Amino acid sequence: MLEAITWNNYFITLAIGLTAYYLIIIGLYYPKELRSLISGKSLQFNPISQQAKERQLSRTDPTETDRFEELELTVAELQGTLGRAGNITDKNLMLGQLSQVLSSHPGLRDPAYRVAISNYLSENIPKLTQHTISESELEKIWDEESN
Repeated sequence: MLEAITWNNYFITLAIGLTAYYLIIIGLYYPKELRSLISGKSLQFNPISQQAKERQLSRTDPTETDRFEELELTVAELQGTLGRAGNITDKNLMLGQLSQVLSSHPGLRDPAYRVAISNYLSENIPKLTQHTISESELEKIWDEESN
């Protein structure tokens, strides 16, 4: 029975079978791309937009990302305030300015953000100004901010 099948028939059947197999796979997993290919539109693969779509789908809490952006803005404002406060000799005036910056960002009351900002302040106040800051003074800034 197998002797009746020629190599030519075997390869033709194999080519038809593989083509059908891959068309089914493409139809199942890439229907948008197949439709655009059939309609004649140019198929452009953009891995950056694909990654952006995946990140957008994987986001569970959009407010969390907004808080990170708010944290970055707050740190930038604090850095500017500390840069201007480098010549201020009155420590209470500097703490008041820092408290004003923090009061404009009420979303950062969560402990993780508060610790990050407190660490940033305790590390950068001695570097950028002539003052040092204690834990109690940091707590005082946060307490003033909540009022």
